[in-house]
Amino acid sequence: MDIGLSIATSALQATEQGVSVYGNDLVNANTAAFSSTAPIFAGLPAALQTNAALAAGVTGASAQASIGQGVYLAGQEQMGTSPIQVTGIPTDLAISGSGYFAVKTPAGTAYTQDGQFTVDGSGTLVTQEGQPVLSTSGQPITVPLKDAASVQIDPQGHVLAGGKSQGQIGVATFPNPQGLLATGQNSYVAGVNSGPAQLGPVGGGVTLTPGAILGSSTDVSQALVGMIELSRSFALDAHAAQDASQMLQWAAQIS
Repeated sequence: MDIGLSIATSALQATEQGVSVYGNDLVNANTAAFSSTAPIFAGLPAALQTNAALAAGVTGASAQASIGQGVYLAGQEQMGTSPIQVTGIPTDLAISGSGYFAVKTPAGTAYTQDGQFTVDGSGTLVTQEGQPVLSTSGQPITVPLKDAASVQIDPQGHVLAGGKSQGQIGVATFPNPQGLLATGQNSYVAGVNSGPAQLGPVGGGVTLTPGAILGSSTDVSQALVGMIELSRSFALDAHAAQDASQMLQWAAQIS
């Protein structure tokens, strides 16, 4: 493929992916505990090619030239801080700082900052998806069914029912939380870059706020501006790709 067309095509792919990132932010503007991100772009490694100036006989031209190969979506940067929204619901719990709630899923333990909890028909404290919330010892927390309607959670994460604690919600922290792997529905799993989870009681700069949840960190205006800018870049990249393709057609006709 012609280098010009290759570069333009890479830019088209990168900007399309970037628009999708901002689009996902906007879709989740009202999703509890959603962490918005912005795309990070980087240039593909340059390649050494025969210098066109040398081929044209320009005196003093070096034998090779470093030619850029295009651009790609290198990653996503987390943007903003999720605000605490008071709900007054006694089983809601907002977590501030770099801590996560541990939940049990069919695939293993996952982690979330979405504290919209309820008590299911078996008396187990669960997430909105029905996943059991784990205690500091890594076990589901259950309450007597007769006391299920009176469950409350205190700032230390103790689940109170029937006048006593039925368990303490565990808080998971990681050496590098940026390395967590997203699995959808505001859930993450530990990865090589995040390091292993350390599950225990609340502390270490993490705080819990009963009767509240984390809101979305999406800044709608910021996401819209980013999307518009990338959409304009996409249009320019499309023109560049079209021009490069046209030049190849002309070159083929001449030869």
